[in-house]
Amino acid sequence: MTMKLQYKTRGMSNPKGKPKVYFSCHPDDFDRAFPVISEDLLSHSNCAVWYDAELAGVQAPDSEGQADIPEAVPEDFLQEMQLAVFAVTSRFLYESSHARDLELPLAQSLHIPILPIMLENGLESEFNRICAQIQVVPRYGTDPTATPYGEVLQTFLDSVLAGDELAEKVRAAFDAYVFLSYRKKDRRHAQRLMRLIHENPQFRDIAIWYDEYLVPGEGFNEAIKAAFENSSLFAMAVTPHLEEKGNYVMQIEYPMARDRKREENGFEIVSVEMYDPDNSPEGKNWRVDPEKLKKHDEFKYPEITDLKDEHRVPERNQAFIDALERIAKKENDGSAQHRFFIGLAYLNGIDVEVDFERALGLIKGAAQDEEPCMEATAKLAQMYEHGEGVEADPGEALFWQREVVSQYKNAWEKNHDPDEHKGYGTAYFKALRKLSDMQRGTGDIRSAIESAKEALAFCEKLEEEVGIREQERDKAVMLNRLGSLYRDMGENGQTADCYEKAAAIYERLVYEIGTKRARRDLSVSYERLGDLSRKQGELQKADSYYKKALQIRKEFSEISNAPEIRRDLSAVLTKLGNVRRSGKDFAGAGLYYGQALAMDKILAEELKTSQAYDDYGISLVKTGNIYKAEGRLEEAAEQYEKAGAIFKENSKKTGSRIFQDHYAGGCEKLASAKKKLGETETAAALYQEAVLAREQLYQAEHTVSSAHALAAAYFNAASFFRDKSMMRKAYALWKDLSVSHPEYGKYRDKAEKLSR
Repeated sequence: MTMKLQYKTRGMSNPKGKPKVYFSCHPDDFDRAFPVISEDLLSHSNCAVWYDAELAGVQAPDSEGQADIPEAVPEDFLQEMQLAVFAVTSRFLYESSHARDLELPLAQSLHIPILPIMLENGLESEFNRICAQIQVVPRYGTDPTATPYGEVLQTFLDSVLAGDELAEKVRAAFDAYVFLSYRKKDRRHAQRLMRLIHENPQFRDIAIWYDEYLVPGEGFNEAIKAAFENSSLFAMAVTPHLEEKGNYVMQIEYPMARDRKREENGFEIVSVEMYDPDNSPEGKNWRVDPEKLKKHDEFKYPEITDLKDEHRVPERNQAFIDALERIAKKENDGSAQHRFFIGLAYLNGIDVEVDFERALGLIKGAAQDEEPCMEATAKLAQMYEHGEGVEADPGEALFWQREVVSQYKNAWEKNHDPDEHKGYGTAYFKALRKLSDMQRGTGDIRSAIESAKEALAFCEKLEEEVGIREQERDKAVMLNRLGSLYRDMGENGQTADCYEKAAAIYERLVYEIGTKRARRDLSVSYERLGDLSRKQGELQKADSYYKKALQIRKEFSEISNAPEIRRDLSAVLTKLGNVRRSGKDFAGAGLYYGQALAMDKILAEELKTSQAYDDYGISLVKTGNIYKAEGRLEEAAEQYEKAGAIFKENSKKTGSRIFQDHYAGGCEKLASAKKKLGETETAAALYQEAVLAREQLYQAEHTVSSAHALAAAYFNAASFFRDKSMMRKAYALWKDLSVSHPEYGKYRDKAEKLSR
């Protein structure tokens, strides 16, 4: 199978040397998913985003790069990637596709980090159930108190991709550079030659430059020339393909090497014959004829007579040893830092082949050195956390994260002179914060609390290193994290105490410096306090906090019209509406819902995403609920009809079960309003439509929530039609649910009573 590979980079620059990211999705999602996700990736990392146009079922725009890799198969190409990104939609989850069924499992088996980006909210558990236990990142998250998408994406990319600065440090650690020349038809032979060279431990720290993909266009020759000038050894993979006239190696690369060797003593050429002795795809006797090459009509290869056989290992190795000794390769210091950089090279394929086993050995050795490289220890934790080059292992990830916490703590205690700016304190604090997050991810909330408390206590000691403002913000961040952990434990008093202390810090920062970041942080703190107060039934208190958050977000909206700012504003308006509705203040609720509705409508028209339309539909339902509570049934029905049309279109367009669920709920709302308006035929059709939709969802999911929703649909329809058999269906579902979920017993009893 041949892959038609295409790429996208910043300014469509050459992808050579950039971190490799593979993108995939359900074919029907490509048009909406690739443009936004590729831009997200490129705005946060100077990487190359690759995809298979044939498998995606699309024709790439003319402006996009194209690379021709003959005989490439998914495994060959994916194993060179540093990251695999998948657009998660309902189609991706519930319909068979190459992306879900082959590429995602293949990426897992190859130990490539996977980043699932969710384009429809609420699919996290379904992705974990159907695909893998991997954290899903929502692109259109509507919770302003959650870490923003851009920040989550940046943190993830920083942890798995080697940025420009780090890549330069890695390249500087190599002893010497080898320029690998080969026909593009011989790509698999060239990759094997690179591995054969590095099999010799003496050549571990030798970088090999080879043009991975044939990327035609301006600057192609210049890129090769620059790499050639930085190399001190020219290795040529020789096959019968070199006998063909007009090839690039014959016309450009070899003449450059020949001329340079004649003019420069410190330059070497090593030619290696590459062939498969047994089952060669090209044929059993597919071997080069040195004499034929030497007498070639178009061009002569004078050094071909010194051709080395790839399968005669001692002779081949000796040729490289002799050449490298003559060019006096650079000696390295053998430090843990050096081994870490070389390990990163093999982990990320930076001017060497990807070799996870070697990378793990080098990085682990650097972490366990008498003078450990703490960056290596932190990298090990990331590798085991994300499955980067190793099998994902939360326990092993926690072990190495505890190690790096201990290492940074020791380094800080030895030297935390603020004038020397070692940064060990900041690194220790961040490592503790990361440890707490990892412990929370494994469900060990108590340990996560202890780590968070330790990080919080250390904040006071960071003042000299980072400055009082940043130290204060770090303290507030940890208070909010700690509050969320106490909330997970159901300890509302501790939660409120942490949230209130964090809000007090942000209030002080806003008063003293008034930055945008401080003001947004304060609005999020107010919102968290509002959420907690509403949960505890303290509606007046919740209303007060939400209003404080609203004021800040209104100020932001007057300065910027960015979608995320308006979305945050809409979210807090909706929460104010929820508080008023809980307090039976329908007029007040309607006022807030109406403002949120107006914003969501504009956002849907501007963004034209399914998620934005869904948000608009939900706002329509909320305003409809208020009209219904006030007895304005015709207006309520109008809102429900608009919402239903949106949910139906979203469901049809995306196949999303979440949107199907919203459509079923919209039918039920509208049916109830039509029933009260006396439009019985319309109500009957809507109840039947709701039951049908709920049955389809239940058959597809068989979850507790879908069972309860179907039982409720049966109950409502049975009450309308006076249908005992349908009421018995509702009773049976609630009876089964109540066995393991006693809270459904009240519904069971009511259905049983009515069915009699």
